[in-house]
Amino acid sequence: MDLLYSRYASPIEFMSTYINQGRFGEFVSEILALDAIRKKDEAKEKNDDRLWDAYVHSMSDKTFVEWKKDLEVNKKPVNYSMTNKEIKEVKQQAADILKKISPV
Repeated sequence: MDLLYSRYASPIEFMSTYINQGRFGEFVSEILALDAIRKKDEAKEKNDDRLWDAYVHSMSDKTFVEWKKDLEVNKKPVNYSMTNKEIKEVKQQAADILKKISPV
């Protein structure tokens, strides 16, 4: 309901028109779809702002559009999973570090 009050002066009157026409479900669906689009646009704008900050600090000789396109082209998937051997090695390293620590 807050979403409606932030956009319309009298949302109850606005909704009653749809209710009287038997189109309330359509009204709700449309409001939710518009809100999802708004949130997506805000997220994109926020991401562009972050990229702009990074671009300014990168001192690149490319334009922002070219620099941003290079980021997307060079983007590679990252594998964050570890093998069992790697897990054992990390645990052993942690145990070795803890053995060196003595309480005072």
